[in-house]
Amino acid sequence: MRNGHAAGGSALGVAHLDCGREWRGGQNQALLLMRALKKRGVRNVLLAPPGPLLERASAEGIAVIPWRARGDWDLVSAAKATRALRAAGVRVAHCHDARSHAVGVPAARLAGVPAVVVSRRVSFPVRTNPFSALKYRLPVDRYLCVSRGVTERLRVAGVPEQRLSLVPDGFELQDPTVTIDLRGLLGLPAETPLVGTVAALTPEKGHADLLEAAAYLVSNSSPAHFVWLGEGECRWPLLRRRAELNLESRVHLLGYRADAQALLRQCTVCAQPALEEGLGTSLIEALALGVPVVATAVGGVPELIEDGVTGRLAPPGDPVALTAALQEALESPELRRRWSAAGRDSARAFHADRMAERTLAEYVAILSRS
Repeated sequence: MRNGHAAGGSALGVAHLDCGREWRGGQNQALLLMRALKKRGVRNVLLAPPGPLLERASAEGIAVIPWRARGDWDLVSAAKATRALRAAGVRVAHCHDARSHAVGVPAARLAGVPAVVVSRRVSFPVRTNPFSALKYRLPVDRYLCVSRGVTERLRVAGVPEQRLSLVPDGFELQDPTVTIDLRGLLGLPAETPLVGTVAALTPEKGHADLLEAAAYLVSNSSPAHFVWLGEGECRWPLLRRRAELNLESRVHLLGYRADAQALLRQCTVCAQPALEEGLGTSLIEALALGVPVVATAVGGVPELIEDGVTGRLAPPGDPVALTAALQEALESPELRRRWSAAGRDSARAFHADRMAERTLAEYVAILSRS
């Protein structure tokens, strides 16, 4: 099998399953992969709930099947997926999130799909309860892990080495000519330093620590403003804490933005204070855009950021260390210039085309042994 085609000449069919109802990093990666595979002659089918991923995939000419799972062991949705996979006639089923892992793998096996893979993009330890233990004993041919850190988590959980492969996430830059003046949007002078963060407002992303760091910097007369792009469950607690720290005029929550790359491109520094991170798509994008990065050394982040070379790493959960790293970056234009140049070079290894080639190679390897 070569270039996404079977030996007989028919296009390789791949069904992608994702249960996310919002637009986050995992959904973006699924769309990037389908787009890149389509260019290589792969026939893609997406099973996902009505929402941003389904709509965007459909708009790009990818076959879509509305499908939702209401829990990890939803037998009704598993039966629907089984019927859909049989009808689609695919050779590969690719599950992109935790719920599709639980529901989609049994469905794919019942449908007789020859190759079943699961993407693992989070660095959380695998839970030890019986349901999690059962999920990681499902007949998955390959777990595609976005970083060595994620690979190690699954190895510790007992997943056999031969079922683990390293396939980092990828990026694709948007049209750089389409932009909006971020400082103008915020009503700030053109010279204002901006610290940008692109991440869901969820506990593991560490925004609470970044608020503390912002308070330290502002109290020490830093002119920096902080721009957060993303939505999530922690929005209101973070707004309350922002008010307690009297940072309403310095920390700007812009919510989800389709033009996040264009806005991030204008930031002085990209800050990612995560407590857990599989790899960090927004960090890859920051590197590719030439935005200097300050991040925490968690999960796969040290595989992206070489401390002192392509950015600065701080220990997680340490607002004081995070403050020092941000202050160093903000006060040294020469340091930022070096990090920016080195970051652009390192980002090339993470382009979406590389991700697609690695993923396709895993599909082919599994099918060649089927």
